[in-house]
Amino acid sequence: MFKQFQSARIVILPAILFIFNNTTVKAQDKAATLHQLNTLLINTVMVDFFTPPVASRIYSYPNIAFYECIRQDDPALPSLAGKLNGLKNIPQLPANKKTDPFIAACISFTYVAQNLVGSEYKIADWRTAFTDSLLANSDSITARNSIQYGHRVADSIIAWTKKDNYLRSRGMSRFVLSERPGSWQPTPLEYAQALEPHWNTIRPFTLKTVSQFSPKEKLPFSASKSSSFYKTMMDLYDLTQKLDTVKKATAKYWDDNPNVAINIGHLSYFIHKISPGGHWIMIAQQACRKKKESVTRSSLAYALTSIAIFDAFISCWDEKYKTNLIRPITIINRMVDKHWEPYIQTPPFPEFTSGHAVVSNAAATVLTEMFGTDFEFTDETEIPFGNESRHFKSFYKAAYESTMSRVYGGIHYPETARISIGQGKMLDYMF
Repeated sequence: MFKQFQSARIVILPAILFIFNNTTVKAQDKAATLHQLNTLLINTVMVDFFTPPVASRIYSYPNIAFYECIRQDDPALPSLAGKLNGLKNIPQLPANKKTDPFIAACISFTYVAQNLVGSEYKIADWRTAFTDSLLANSDSITARNSIQYGHRVADSIIAWTKKDNYLRSRGMSRFVLSERPGSWQPTPLEYAQALEPHWNTIRPFTLKTVSQFSPKEKLPFSASKSSSFYKTMMDLYDLTQKLDTVKKATAKYWDDNPNVAINIGHLSYFIHKISPGGHWIMIAQQACRKKKESVTRSSLAYALTSIAIFDAFISCWDEKYKTNLIRPITIINRMVDKHWEPYIQTPPFPEFTSGHAVVSNAAATVLTEMFGTDFEFTDETEIPFGNESRHFKSFYKAAYESTMSRVYGGIHYPETARISIGQGKMLDYMF
């Protein structure tokens, strides 16, 4: 990618307590602080219950802000200004003032994040503890200069966020259901309204148009038994009739549904979990920890991964609402078996293409470019949600498993999964 360089139960990912008790922060401590900030951000997004596309927006801007500050510690890392749509000028590091890019980066991250989340106090409390410790234990002049500079960078990034059409999209009309055969219809358990039908109006970071990577190959609906749609529908039906424990565990592991509805008799409650994008941000974190990457390299990994995830959601959601394809539970109940149910809950938006597949393969492409094609890692993201860790031979192996998990779960057709992998990998664009 970057070739140049309120619920009944909420699970919180573990976070590291930050203690700034020395005048000089070691390199590994700086990277650990960035990892902590991203963990805090993911926790806050879970608590606030943002949808996966919106969560991708929240993950990206703070990491871009951090990168724009910390890159000034590494002359090899260029600014993203002029490379991302609409990002023109970033305040320059003061030439005649003692300023620490790391301190500025932390401050900038928190101000941008605070502007995007609901539970602002979680981010503000971290920053207060950080700045209090800085002013008490380090050179106060450098600390104050760095805090001021970080705030200036944050202000420029926040101004940029306000022009991405997000706020305007909040007031757009609801999705109107189509009567065309094979079009999406609300699905159980909640029969919820279509989620983010106008996400393709959000300004992408690097895409020239939101349809730039629309797959040439589609999956048109057809009730004909000789059609590719009918065949893939029946392939899914047959597969889900004989799921083994391995496939069931895979479907559960990658479910990443931020708001799972649980109905037991008259009791209904929700479980908040990590989003698909958040899962891949955590994978990026684990890769950086394994390689003991510097704070600058870690920041690059977070920034590029979050950019890819954000653009992947825009590309995928554009496709979803243009093709507007019916979900398996609706068509299988109607044409094949009225009692059939998917193994996991169907999310409230059209089927084609697969968000998990597009996002996972876009993220895997970035991480593969940074860490290599054979980078083995153990993913522990799902441990807080009751799942065991999983070991993968490469990022693409993990992305493939994430893709197929949606087929095993009964919410995507096998053909959609295959096509969606290609769409995600096409997002390996260059700045």
